[in-house]
Amino acid sequence: MTSPAAPGSPPGRGPAGPGPELPPDLPPEGNPLPPPRRWAMVAAAVGAGIGTGLLGTSLHGHALYAGATAIPLGSLAALVMLAAVELFVGLWGRNAWTVVLCGAAAYLCAGVLSLQRGAFGMISANIQGNVWLFGIAVATPLVAWLAWAVLRRSRR
Repeated sequence: MTSPAAPGSPPGRGPAGPGPELPPDLPPEGNPLPPPRRWAMVAAAVGAGIGTGLLGTSLHGHALYAGATAIPLGSLAALVMLAAVELFVGLWGRNAWTVVLCGAAAYLCAGVLSLQRGAFGMISANIQGNVWLFGIAVATPLVAWLAWAVLRRSRR
């Protein structure tokens, strides 16, 4: 199979000359991989959400202090990491709902880690903890919308 011929060029030649031979199992639109199976999408979304929830929880406590004011840089970095992972999972799975599943797993993980067990709780009720916990709930729908918009545009 060869690339499509440009008008006026000999058959078997692409617009810029001979093109590489494409494997016969590639779809015509040139997508190199078939869509992942549903169980793989769910497993990836939940695993990525739990992993990001754990990593974000360990990162969220870092802050920059300007006088008496804490700037929650760790929480913001954790939310950027979560958004990147969610977007990757959603675009890889070609489904915006996997973003929501990933965010729900991250929120559940962070919620469990915020439970106060005696004197132990990994997420405190301070600015860093609030930005991290409530930021997950804000960032996830925004990233799901972004993934939906990108996927819708790529299907045209």
